Formats: sequence, C-alpha cells, structure tokens
Amino acid sequence: MNTPVVIFLYRRPAHVNELLVRLQLVRPARIWLVADGPKDTTEKSLCEQARQAAQGGISWPCKIERFYADTNLGLKKRIETGLDQVFELEEEAIILEEDCHPTPNFFLFCEAMLKKYRNEPKVGAISGNCFLPKKQVLATDYYFSRYVHIWGWSTWARAWKSYDRSRWAWPKQGFCNLFPNAEKTEEAYWNRIFGRMASGELSTWDYSWISWFWMQGWVSITPAQNLVRNVGFGPDATNTRDVLVKTGMEREDLLSAPFQGPMEIKADTELDRAVLLHHLLQQEGRLSFWPRIRRSLAKRVGI
Repeated sequence: MNTPVVIFLYRRPAHVNELLVRLQLVRPARIWLVADGPKDTTEKSLCEQARQAAQGGISWPCKIERFYADTNLGLKKRIETGLDQVFELEEEAIILEEDCHPTPNFFLFCEAMLKKYRNEPKVGAISGNCFLPKKQVLATDYYFSRYVHIWGWSTWARAWKSYDRSRWAWPKQGFCNLFPNAEKTEEAYWNRIFGRMASGELSTWDYSWISWFWMQGWVSITPAQNLVRNVGFGPDATNTRDVLVKTGMEREDLLSAPFQGPMEIKADTELDRAVLLHHLLQQEGRLSFWPRIRRSLAKRVGI
C-alpha cells in the first residue's frame, strides 16, 4: 500500500501489537510513528514499550519516520503538532491511534476515497467509522456527513494545512450560526460540547477541528459499515474511560469495492440525525457522568 499511515502512540503496548498485526496485512510503504512522552516516571516504561512494540512490529520493508516527544505534550498538542509535521512532507495520509484497530477494507476504502476526492474542495476528510443503527438502510456504500469521526480516518494536506488554530473560535451565537436550520436537539448538543470546551472540562483536539470543518463548509465521507473498532475504552484511556459506554459500533458487515456514493456532494442531514441519536447523545451521557463522579470523589478526599 502506497498511502502513508500515521500511528499515534502513547502507553498501551498491547494495543500497538494488535494494530501492527492488522497493518501487516496491507504492508504500508511509509509509516509515521508519532509518540507522546510520559506524564511521570510511572509512565516512562510503558511509553518506551509502546514505541518498541511499534518499531518491532514492522516486519516488512518500508520507510519509517519517527516523531517522538521527550515530555508529555497532551493529546491535543501531540495530535496537532504530529499532523503538522506529517503534512509538511505528505500530500495525504491515513491516521490511526494505537487503540483504533481497522479491518483491511478500511485501507482500501480510504485509498479509493483519497484518490477520488483529492481535488474536490468540498470534501475535507474520510472517516472509517459508521455509527448508524444496524437497521438503517443505505442505498450507497458511503454518504456525506457534517460529522467527522476520527477513530481511524484520513485526509489531505490541503485540508489540514488550511486549519488555522490561532483563528479558531466558537461563534457567540453557537451552532445555529453555522447551521440555521438545525434541529434543536442537535443545536443543544453541540452548544453543550463547546461550552465544556470553553470551560476546560473537555480538552481534546477533534472538536476544534470539526468546527473548523463547518466554518469552511466542508463535508466528510462516512462508510456504510464501521471499518475501525475503538478497543481503548477503559481506565487507562485518556478520554474514553467508561467501558459501558454505548459506542454505536454495530454495522460491521463487509464493504467491497468499487465503492458507490451519492451523486451530490451534500451532507445527509437525516443520516446525521440518526448518528446524533444513536451515537453522540448516547456517548455524551456516559462520558459526562463518570468525570463528574471522579471530580466529586477527588474533592471529598482532597486530591
């Protein structure tokens, strides 16, 4: 496979080992290993093991670029600076974190979409995730969405390099400023999310990227089947710590080339609403509950 693959590493070597087994099936010709550094001495060994697992798991001939941080940058800064570095040298790339494990079809799908929409300014990214209900009927192999799912995704330098984080700001009028015709449930959801971002309760990179997406009027490509499974839910995760969260990863049937899509490049608001109800609101309910419990306990014990 000629499309470069970017792997973000941190401190879970077992997940890295499994990811490299899947990569071996497609044997990318170029791999970027981008690693964050440890937060403290207790993480140092795990971070080193994750890097060793990645380097030792690449058993086929390929060009390897390493971009390792000596200290902990945090998820947001590590992702953003890592992709900045990658897209200074690459025109397009497939992006995976250590706990996002793809099917072989994921790579075929991303390569096909990267090529087909390479010069289409309306399309900003390709996701490997589908969070539609299993019963949802689709007439195509993918659809266009206003949502960018990043548990395995791909994009072009033309999109990422246009992302000016210094100019980013959530509009004062909120979501309705971007989508005046949005339903109230969707508007309220995104206003809550970005309110939590503004207060510091949420510290992640993807919401800023998504809202920049909207400001440019872009859409994302979403496959009709889920092609990447996030196996990283648990107490050692950065954000997705609740193992009981309902992720909405139900649609995992085979998706085969040639991939047929809609004729018009336009977000499918009906399908986006289904994802909102089936995935985003379900996930928000669980992920917002446990952080509140942890903060309450921390205050009580004085930590």
